[in-house]
Amino acid sequence: MSKLVMANVMRLKKNTFFWIGFVFMFAAGIYFPVKRYVSMSQTGTIYHLDKGFFACSLFIGIIMAVFCSLFTGAGYSDGTIRNKVVIGHKRSDIYLADMITSSVTAIVMCMGFFVSYLCTGIPLLGFFESDSKTILLIGGTVLFLSIAFTSIFTMAAMICQNKTAVAVICLLLAFGFLLVGVFLSSRLHASKTVQFYTMNETNEPIVEEEPNPYYLDGVKREIAQTIYDVLPSGQAIQCTLLEAVHLPRLPLYSIVIILSTTGIGLICFQRKDLK
Repeated sequence: MSKLVMANVMRLKKNTFFWIGFVFMFAAGIYFPVKRYVSMSQTGTIYHLDKGFFACSLFIGIIMAVFCSLFTGAGYSDGTIRNKVVIGHKRSDIYLADMITSSVTAIVMCMGFFVSYLCTGIPLLGFFESDSKTILLIGGTVLFLSIAFTSIFTMAAMICQNKTAVAVICLLLAFGFLLVGVFLSSRLHASKTVQFYTMNETNEPIVEEEPNPYYLDGVKREIAQTIYDVLPSGQAIQCTLLEAVHLPRLPLYSIVIILSTTGIGLICFQRKDLK
């Protein structure tokens, strides 16, 4: 399998979208701290390095959706995958080689964001406000969720031979996950009560409160929180906002996603009729 991985790495060096994605993430790592610094200079609001440091987790799902569909789709359209099977490579090795290559790609892109953010942010914003243990744990969570995204999109790309169809499927999944994550975030952050104004007999405004019908409580809240924690997009939002409720659990959920989607993908790819 090492030969397959090295062959993929050689392809990766010539892959246009890989370099586009990396440059975008590197540039975003420069843009965010500069934007914070400009805002801090204008408003006087203090921003620490933590703010926005993990924002790459919001982009990596969409970037990997495009990358996996194009990288693996090219293997189908060029006949590379079929040729590998013909000359004797195991299908499991072919699948895992693509999975490893794409996972390394996701990690490299995230690291590009982190490095450029640190190099730009430390001189402008100072160091982290949170303790190093929390920062490392969130950073590890971001890397694991990026691999979880990759495993999902690799599974889709290896099962579907149509390059256009798999690109559409992966992008729909990426945006779908993100929309669900945003929806769950808004529901979980909803306040217990809402305020409204009424007028008394002397026409003076009175502030009153009533229960918020959109507030989740009890079992519904636990279910929503669990889904929010399991979804890679939900993890990405929590890491970006630095508001993860069950932070130590998040990498474990990502590992479950990685193992389950890789297992399903391997089974389906083994049975697939390569054209």
